[in-house]
Amino acid sequence: MSERLTKNELRRSRQKARAELGKKRKKEWDTAILRRILDSPYFKRAKTILLYAPTVGEVNVLPLMRAARDHGKAVAFPKCHPETNTIEFFLLAPDAKLEPGAFGIYEPPAGSGLCKIDETSFCLVPGLAYDKKGNRVGYGKGYYDRFLADFPGVSCGVLYEEFLADEIPTEEWDRPVNLLVTDRRTIGVSLPVEEKAEHGKGLAFFKDLWAKIWAKMQKEATEPLGERNFRPVHSPPVLVFVSFFFLSLVKILDTFVFNRTWEMVLMIPFQILSFGVPLGIYYLLGGKSIFKRLRLYKIRKTNIWFLFCVLGAMITGSLLFSILTGGISSLDGKFTLYSTFVANMSGNFWSLLFVTLAFAAIPAVCEEIFYRGVLCPFYERFGSGCAIFISALFFALTHFTLPLFPTYLFLGLVLSFTLYATGSLYATIALHFLYNLFCLFGQPYLSDFYVNAGNNAVFIFLVTVLFLLFCAFGVGEARKIYHRYAKEGKKAVYEKSLLLREYPRAILKLLFTPGTLFCLILWLVMSIINL
Repeated sequence: MSERLTKNELRRSRQKARAELGKKRKKEWDTAILRRILDSPYFKRAKTILLYAPTVGEVNVLPLMRAARDHGKAVAFPKCHPETNTIEFFLLAPDAKLEPGAFGIYEPPAGSGLCKIDETSFCLVPGLAYDKKGNRVGYGKGYYDRFLADFPGVSCGVLYEEFLADEIPTEEWDRPVNLLVTDRRTIGVSLPVEEKAEHGKGLAFFKDLWAKIWAKMQKEATEPLGERNFRPVHSPPVLVFVSFFFLSLVKILDTFVFNRTWEMVLMIPFQILSFGVPLGIYYLLGGKSIFKRLRLYKIRKTNIWFLFCVLGAMITGSLLFSILTGGISSLDGKFTLYSTFVANMSGNFWSLLFVTLAFAAIPAVCEEIFYRGVLCPFYERFGSGCAIFISALFFALTHFTLPLFPTYLFLGLVLSFTLYATGSLYATIALHFLYNLFCLFGQPYLSDFYVNAGNNAVFIFLVTVLFLLFCAFGVGEARKIYHRYAKEGKKAVYEKSLLLREYPRAILKLLFTPGTLFCLILWLVMSIINL
């Protein structure tokens, strides 16, 4: 507002504006404000949250009770003392309910414990109006001004952006808040002295930085799917980088420490660690809700022939890509995992069982849960095309090899497409496992075949024909699958995806994020080392 108004004029105008505010609009603004508060590092590190029971027109902060308790924080509400115009905060037990108190404002019931106020407290302060300096217009009794005069924690004013004033007249007893949160932005007004001293340096700076990163990752992990949103997501590359870090560490340790005996023993825990740590981070980000995105649905019997065709295309296609990039001689040699672990089989039952578990089963489960189960849902808000390509790209990078990069990219594309065609993560795990089995036990016999055939051109021709046949049958089966989905009225989770012409721009934005670039650099370094 441009004109200078007195406090009473501001009070009357804001009360009138609040009374005219529609319920739907108010609910949307309240939700936006609460989201910003939850993202605030000051809310996250506070041990006690001081709330208020909203009166008509005030920002409804009551939903923060559950979020605070879920993170182990204490929750307190004020009790008014009209005889002294002061307030005290009392703890509200999880099973207790607020009761009407002074002025009809709800407060903790009798018998509630007095809240201990200290520097770890985060207080939400209601107001009819605020200015950008944190000055406040209340109801004229000065309750919060008296409380804030000695409050050692962080005080946060909440209001609607439209109610933000240019300047509010102040008196000597008025106390501004430290932060302002509106439905559109967060305004840092002033921090307590101890916060100012540490905010820009030392551990406090890194804690704040990590809190911001973690809050952003949590928001991305729990954001609804199918939104038309061009903002790049940053959480997936961070998770991938964590996995890459452990796989790279294994390679370094393998070079300087391990002998082959120890490698075979330690490769299983290292695989689980490499994918388990980022999966654990993902669980902390999204909680139990992440399991809904994994698509742990059983495989339909009607999809078995489709999966057989896909498996045939994976085997023959990977052979062709290997020949194109490494020549016919590239088919000879032992199966290697992540350019580190080499499959050595002595021929006895226990050796075969261990190799099957370590080189076929565990990689199939870990990689599919991570790349198809976790990364695909992250990128679905950009459309299935982005999800398929980006997850396949990271899958190819995981193996740290330049010559076989096209082969692994092809396999990742096929597996990601299979996920969306069947709607089942179990289907991609099964395909991945069977493909690994072929690489372990089938490819050596295939190598003997082309050596004894004596004609490389005939071998390549036969593999090409088989590849084209499997692709043709697979596409035909995919068409039948989607036809069944249409008859059943089944809708895709990515129904609000991008237009075809928008994909290149979206993919480029997703690729040029700091986390993705770090992953690419690490992959390039490790690939050069492995040459």
